[in-house]
Amino acid sequence: MLPALGWLIVGGALLVGSASAVQAQTPTSCDTRFAQAQKAYYAAEFEVAVARLRPCAQEPTLPDSVRARMYRLLSFVRLGQNDEAAARRAVESLLDLRPDFMPDPSEDRPDFVALVEQAKTQRRARAEAKEDENRRWLRWTLGAAASALGTAAVLLLGGSDSGDGAELPRPPSPQPPE
Repeated sequence: MLPALGWLIVGGALLVGSASAVQAQTPTSCDTRFAQAQKAYYAAEFEVAVARLRPCAQEPTLPDSVRARMYRLLSFVRLGQNDEAAARRAVESLLDLRPDFMPDPSEDRPDFVALVEQAKTQRRARAEAKEDENRRWLRWTLGAAASALGTAAVLLLGGSDSGDGAELPRPPSPQPPE
């Protein structure tokens, strides 16, 4: 009976251990990682900052608000590394989560503010181009449908100029006076 109790204690310990492993990537630990990444950014330790952010960025249960803060910081880090393409990808990810995001010029890096505005402008231009394309497609479709209906109406109503060689009856010629 004692060995069974021992197995129960070992099993319980394993469950407690696995529960703590599950909590390893909770938003709280990601908050800690974010704080560490922010300190590393301010110390110009950009690779350390990226390393602190990476595990949380891959966490599927992380709330969007926390994820957005991380993409903002990641874009700062990438700008600090003079990697504008990577900073742009981070900004795009941020805008995917929060399309209404507005940078704060008094707190945010000027190059970050410009990058966000540029990304938003390009997104609006793409959306407008897509709308224009949809309108052109709709106009073309409606025009083709109207043309097809007109042709069908002429054929169904037996248009007189069907090309079959039949002539129209001539109006009676005026009778000469007697």
